[in-house]
Amino acid sequence: MKKKFIWNPARFFFHYIGTEKLEALAKEGWIVEKLRLGGLLFQLKKDKPKEVQYHLEFQSIQNVEEDSAQLSEGWERIDKADYMQIFQGSSEAAPMKAHYEQLLEQMKQEARSLGKYTIISSLFLIIFFILHIKTGWAFVQMILLGGIIMLSITFILIAAIYILNKYRQYNLKKM
Repeated sequence: MKKKFIWNPARFFFHYIGTEKLEALAKEGWIVEKLRLGGLLFQLKKDKPKEVQYHLEFQSIQNVEEDSAQLSEGWERIDKADYMQIFQGSSEAAPMKAHYEQLLEQMKQEARSLGKYTIISSLFLIIFFILHIKTGWAFVQMILLGGIIMLSITFILIAAIYILNKYRQYNLKKM
């Protein structure tokens, strides 16, 4: 049996770029079989061509253990990874409605926490930098320089995650 893997941009950015492509591939005979690498990839298998529709559903991390809502007629869940689920429906099935309010609220809470961490790491970075300049001992300057480098990396990573979080919120609001 032939298999194919397709990258899932919705895993990071929360938009439905993947579903239209998946539906076009289903018409060519490539059907979604499972989610791989925590939802980063769709695993497709070669099958007979058919018209189907796909739906990606995201749920808040607090509700990951809960079972998904009742499925409409003609829909089935293919796979679930972390807080993402993929559903396949017949071409005649009524489109599924997504519920993003709870996920958006969770992301806002995460953004507040990330904002605090960014401010705290930048304050420590400034303090270490000032101490590095004011200290006359070479050994202490070396220790502070190492701290500055580690805090700079931490600041960059937290700021990048914060920006990604804001971008995800923006995409969720547009849906």
